[in-house]
Amino acid sequence: MGSLAFALLTACAADSGEPPGDVLLITIDTLRVDHLGIYGYERDTSPSIDRWFADGAVFERAYSTEAATSPSVVSMLSGRLPQEHGVRLFFQLLPEEVPLVPDLLPSVYQTAAFVSNMVLTDEAIGFADRFDHYDDLVDQRESGRRMFERSAEATTNAALLWLAQERDPRRPLFLWVHYIDPHGPYRPPPDWHDAFDHEGEHALEMERIPPYGLLEGVDDALEYVDRYDAEIRYADRQVGRLLDGYARNHDPEAALILLTADHGETMMSRERWFDHSFHVYEELVRVPLLVRGPGIESARFTGLVSGIDVAATILGFAAAPARLDGRSLDLGTSQPPDDRVVLFEASRKGRQWRGAIQGEGKWVLAVTGEERFVPLRRFYDLATDPGEARPLDWRADAPAARLLEELVRDDPDPAGLPSEYAKGMRLKAPKVAPHVSAEQLEALRALGYAE
Repeated sequence: MGSLAFALLTACAADSGEPPGDVLLITIDTLRVDHLGIYGYERDTSPSIDRWFADGAVFERAYSTEAATSPSVVSMLSGRLPQEHGVRLFFQLLPEEVPLVPDLLPSVYQTAAFVSNMVLTDEAIGFADRFDHYDDLVDQRESGRRMFERSAEATTNAALLWLAQERDPRRPLFLWVHYIDPHGPYRPPPDWHDAFDHEGEHALEMERIPPYGLLEGVDDALEYVDRYDAEIRYADRQVGRLLDGYARNHDPEAALILLTADHGETMMSRERWFDHSFHVYEELVRVPLLVRGPGIESARFTGLVSGIDVAATILGFAAAPARLDGRSLDLGTSQPPDDRVVLFEASRKGRQWRGAIQGEGKWVLAVTGEERFVPLRRFYDLATDPGEARPLDWRADAPAARLLEELVRDDPDPAGLPSEYAKGMRLKAPKVAPHVSAEQLEALRALGYAE
């Protein structure tokens, strides 16, 4: 990754007292790593992303900390695991004592964010006062019906307009843009519906699809995949617009640019199709992570990395190191260490799944109730069973297994449920704080965050 050059760059910046440059963080909701061209997907879903990161670092084994948006995004911006930062629910405000990247950057940085998912609005998560500018307008409508999200084009327009009118050229910039488009229900703009087509047919098992994701009149599961890929291609076009627009008036070679996802998505697999947040299967927690910037060379890395590394890497680049759970990707040797343990979790309907990977081994356990009961433990060898179809005997003496058991015991939120919200979590909205309004609950249902 050119770690020596990267380290020299940040060291020189620290000595001079000058931050080295802009930072752009792009996050795309519900983006499967194996549906991007740069990761080998056969469909042309991501020409803009492939072009922009062709000379950057591609991390093959990056993992989100949670299979749902709010906890995962807070981990990326705080460098802490959900158990440490405390955000486990939708419509749960970030604790004031938990700093985010904008709080930890040198004060000279101008900070701005543009988000398109209603669970990232300020009323839902409380991010706005951490940024100089926080744009969370989710006003999209379809056939007169409010969608509680914002399209990639509208989000990009807002970000580019701000760059043109509000950006202070005398200050380095931290810009975060979050796109929601690949999130279900898969409804790409009308002129993108036919971006992809398939051969054959795969019968749709409607009982496996969450109600919010059902597409009227579509009974072929492969068409769902077509539309999911079309959503990616549409979002990719807007990522290209954003970065090309930034490059017109700024030097992209001097900036650190990162692209990742909050979590993945099942397709026609598992007990739930076209869904997420319910488990820690590979397709749900493994995410893309692409990085380009000064001193970063074109390379692919197979070592384990985590969403908590995003904040550490940004702060390392900005010569503002902080003590975080994550690790700056420019530290140590060019490859992440082989013995690292990477952690992730998912919660739904009173059951929490926790997982850990070390090397090619994957440990998964289920946790239920305030007593933190563990009714199930599984171990997988991903080298011989990448689809997690053949669980093996639990390897209790491994560091990853011991760490998982310790985290379960020490979690201040039993089974991942904050104690003050425990009763509300028994309602029909399993990850929603009980004080949400009827309108907010409707919004959560429209995006599949509540039942």
